[in-house]
Amino acid sequence: MRKKFRDKFTDPNLIKKINDLENSPQMQEKLNSIKKQMKSKTFDPIYTISSLGIFGIILAIFIFLFFGRYILIILILGWEFISKFLKKRKIDVGKLYANNFLLPILENILPNTKINYFEGIKYEIIKNIFSDFEKYYSNCHIIFGDDYKTEFSNLHIFHYVENSEGNSRKVYDYMGQILVSNLKTNIDGHIRIVPVVDKNLFGYKKYGIYNKKHKDEEEIETEYIDFNETYSIFSTDEFYTRLVLNPHIMEILNKWKDKMRVSIYMNEKYISISFESNENLFYLPSTKTEIDGLSLAGEYEKVSEKLADFYGLIDIISEKL
Repeated sequence: MRKKFRDKFTDPNLIKKINDLENSPQMQEKLNSIKKQMKSKTFDPIYTISSLGIFGIILAIFIFLFFGRYILIILILGWEFISKFLKKRKIDVGKLYANNFLLPILENILPNTKINYFEGIKYEIIKNIFSDFEKYYSNCHIIFGDDYKTEFSNLHIFHYVENSEGNSRKVYDYMGQILVSNLKTNIDGHIRIVPVVDKNLFGYKKYGIYNKKHKDEEEIETEYIDFNETYSIFSTDEFYTRLVLNPHIMEILNKWKDKMRVSIYMNEKYISISFESNENLFYLPSTKTEIDGLSLAGEYEKVSEKLADFYGLIDIISEKL
């Protein structure tokens, strides 16, 4: 039987342990030093412009007078340089945040956890869950130190729309998280449990980016009307689908509809669950004020309940396999 890990995130002794770690003189000295480094790499455009004052205005006039004909080239080259500069600084801040604020917390929950803040979940996993999307961005890839090397990542899915004037804007189709538990199952092919996003005028279900039934899949109905209204099941293995989806699991999934849309994909190698939370977890601080407010206990309290819920669902489903 698979071990359960949800309780690791809800252990009442853990918050005390994290507080004791953070309040130790050695850790306080280290965290203050890290915050100072992070703030030195944070770009505050309003502060920078105001600090330039009269000198900045004179410099702008000088550039315009002497390089007026070439101002566009100068602006393009300058923007490219600044973009690379800011990107490197953001990466530096991300590494400092992940290694010194996230990792100590997560290693206290599950030792041997690893983080790459600017890496995302594999494209193959995303494609299996969301088979109808244009562009995506994934970050904060965590490999937890449990027996199944459970993976976590934030995920944004989006597309661009163009107006009558030819201007394009970004439209988000999905914002949330993916959790992937790497374990062998006996599933022949795969099982997809997809949330119903809407219905058309004739009552037919619409699934948005989660997509409808594929050619190789069979749609499996359950005897529970509420569940069938909220989710559709597309599978290549009816036996294991009915084995996994017992009344208890269907009841739990029905309760999730009041929190957020959930989608599940299972094959012989892993179980993946997407949580359309409409927010990022482990949000990277971008201002000096946000950096000053960082704390180990604070970061833990922001995400512990959600991670416990995420793990709880994957624990319940995987124990049936």
